[in-house]
Formats: sequence, C-alpha cells, structure tokens
Amino acid sequence: MEDLQALFSPRSVALVGIPRSFKIGTLFLMGLKDQGFSGPIYPVNPNATEIDGLRSYPRLADLPDPVDMVIVMVPREQVMTVLEDCGRKGVKSVILYTSGYGESGERKGLEEQERIKAIAKKGGFRVLGPNCMGVHSPSAGLAFFPEMPRESGNVGLVSQSGSLCNLLIKAFAPRKVFFRHAVSYGNACDVDLPELLEWMGRQPDIRLVCAYTEGVRDGRSLAAALETVAGRKPLIMWKVGRTAAGRRAAASHTGSLSGDEVLWRAIFRQYGVLNVNDLEEMMDLVMAFEHLPWAGQGRIALVSGPGGPVVSAADAAEQWGLTLAPLEEETREQLKASLPATGTSYRNPVDVGLSASFELSLYLDTLKILAEDRNVDAILVLGGGISKETNQAYTEGLIRIGKATDKALLAVAYPGFVQIEDWLAPLCGAGIPVYPTPERALRAYARMQRFIDFRDQRSGARSS
Repeated sequence: MEDLQALFSPRSVALVGIPRSFKIGTLFLMGLKDQGFSGPIYPVNPNATEIDGLRSYPRLADLPDPVDMVIVMVPREQVMTVLEDCGRKGVKSVILYTSGYGESGERKGLEEQERIKAIAKKGGFRVLGPNCMGVHSPSAGLAFFPEMPRESGNVGLVSQSGSLCNLLIKAFAPRKVFFRHAVSYGNACDVDLPELLEWMGRQPDIRLVCAYTEGVRDGRSLAAALETVAGRKPLIMWKVGRTAAGRRAAASHTGSLSGDEVLWRAIFRQYGVLNVNDLEEMMDLVMAFEHLPWAGQGRIALVSGPGGPVVSAADAAEQWGLTLAPLEEETREQLKASLPATGTSYRNPVDVGLSASFELSLYLDTLKILAEDRNVDAILVLGGGISKETNQAYTEGLIRIGKATDKALLAVAYPGFVQIEDWLAPLCGAGIPVYPTPERALRAYARMQRFIDFRDQRSGARSS
C-alpha cells in the first residue's frame, strides 16, 4: 500500500518523450501546470533545450535531482531503455502512456509487457499502465489534462479507460462531485484494479469509491480487495465486457479478461458492490451518496404538480423496494388546509396541482410540512416555476428547506418542464441531487438504502 503513495503524491515529475510541438503528450505538462503542481517538473527530450518555459534535458540520467514520478510517452522501442534508466535514477513510480503491449494480442506485445513488470520489480518502482493516462489528484496538483477541476473532494475513482476517466471527472463537476484521487490504470501489467481498490478503501479521506473496469486477471486478489471495502464504504462498479462483443472489445482495448457475467454478479452480491450498467446510472448513484444523508428506512414522500409523472414515480418506488411514507394525521390535516380543494391530493403521493408553478408557496409550504413528519425519511419533489424568475425563487426555496431539515431531499427537473442544467450547480451545491426523471432518482435512492442495510448487517456481524 505504501508503494502506491508516490503515484498520488509525488514531490517531482519528469516527462520523458514530451514533444516540442503541440501534440497529445503536451497535455500532461499542461495538466500539471494548470493544477499548479508545486514540485519540480522536468521535460526530457534529446531534441529540445526548453519546452513551454521549462528547461529540457536529453536523458533521465541528466536530471540534476532525484525524481519521484516519471511519465513515459516515448515510442515503444525506447520504453525498456527508459525504464532501466528509471531504476538507476531511483524513481518511485512510472506512468506508462505508451501502448501496443498486451492489448495487441500479439506474442511479442505480451512478452514485452511481462518484461516491463520485471524491470520495474528489479528497479524498485511501480508502473501504472501501459496504455493509461495516469492520475488526477487535485490536492497534489496532479492532472493528465488541462482544465480538470482543482477542487478536491472525498470520492475515489478507478478507471481502466483514460478517456472515460476524464469524461467522468468533468461530468461530475457541475453536479458538485469532486474527486480526492482519480486514476486511469490501462493494461495493468503491475498496478491493477484490486490493489487500487484496496488502497482507496484504506484512505481515510475517501468516503466512497467508483470504478470502471473491463476485467481483472486475478480473481482472488479482487475478492480480498472487496472484502477490505465491503460494508465500510460504498463501492460503485461499472463492469463492461458482459457480452461476446464487449469481451472482444475489452481484449483489444486493454487486453483484459472479462470473465463470466454470472460470476461477477455473484461477487458483487457477496461483497455489497453496487454494480451499474451505464454512465447515467453511475452518476445518479454517486450523486445520491455524495449529497444525501446515509440514514433512514427508505420511507419516501412524493410531491408533484404534474399529475401523470407522479403515478409513474409511485410505481418506481414500489418496484425498487421503497415504502411510500404513511403520513401522520397532523400532516394530512395541515396539507388539507394548505392546498386548494380541487385538483390536488393531500395523501402520499401529494399532488399540489399545476397552479403551484405560478403559486410557489403550494410547493414550498408542502415541503415544509412533510419535513416535519416523523414517518418521512426522504422527499422527492417534481416541479418548478413557470418562468426563469419563478424557477429561481423555487430553487432558493428548496435550498432553504434542505438546510433546515436532516431528511433527504431529491429534486426532479422533468424534461420539457425545466432545464436541468439551470439547477445542477445551486441545488447539488446545497446537498440536493437533481435528476431528469423521478424513476432515476428513486432507483438511486433505493440502491443507497440497500447499501445502508448491507453496511449495518456487516457491522453487526463484525461486532458480534
């Protein structure tokens, strides 16, 4: 575990093979400078004396000081020489961007990948990759692309795909979800998924972990890592390569052995892994864990102005194993007195009527009343104002109510009713996740509740 620390908090970085002109390799340097990496940065290129204002060195051996991390982007035929130089220089970690090894399926590529591992072991350093982008750790000033978020959060991300790692980081930012550490690990000739999951599971500043993987080589190591995390932190995993076509794509992308889907699902059930099937499901679930309290029994109140969608929401709540909260008699009486006599319902689901989009107090007063009900753990509200101004007042009202209660509050920006982009930053920033449909919101909340139940069961088993 200590070996990995240099991957996430190096004191100095060398970029071997960085191009002089603007090519993809320059993105690594741009990312470091954009994050404000505080340590020395050493470009290494035998054909340049200066790159982007930094002195460039012909070889790694020419660097004036020791270096913790080396990012290698030289052509494949030069990689072994550079790695041997890393051993002689006392390097602690290597990010190997160069590709063409295990994922090629060719014997030579597979043999060279094994040789990389042997050189690293002899040289006393760890290798991330090959065919990876590396690490994003805002607190350490690390990024593999420019314009990545500088805010450090409490979420860990492990992704076999570099492009998807970048996509997730940027997609979560407007939802006010930020990462403590995010890592793209590629072909995993040395540092692999199990070790990364276990390392993140042991970090006290990481509250939840999400992962994208195409497969794993050592099932026993994975099981041991999942045992470390199980019930202590939510682990949300997007496992691809479930079909024959997907398995072929995984083999050609990172050379991964995807394995049988039935076995993966059995492992997920045993260790309480929250498996997701696509990008939307991952984002929905991470938002729930990041913004909602990890408490309650899943008793939910549904509030809506539009009538039709709330019927579908009631179906979804039951489908996902949630309970429509039985409202207290006092709550029902207050709602009956507060809502118009026609076109509304003061039972759960609560229908505040379409006029609530003009008269926002119908929404906000209803939420305040429900927030006082002892039978309610969470409230899902579907609606909004009729104009930009009323929507602004609506979001401000939701934020006030959210701050005043310890109950979970979920907002739905229904398509055609409101623009979800207008709500993401203010509401997510106030701990109120926003979803495009009630079905997606309820699925995420229900799966969070399942983890709470699994955690409590595991905790009881450990203490007994």
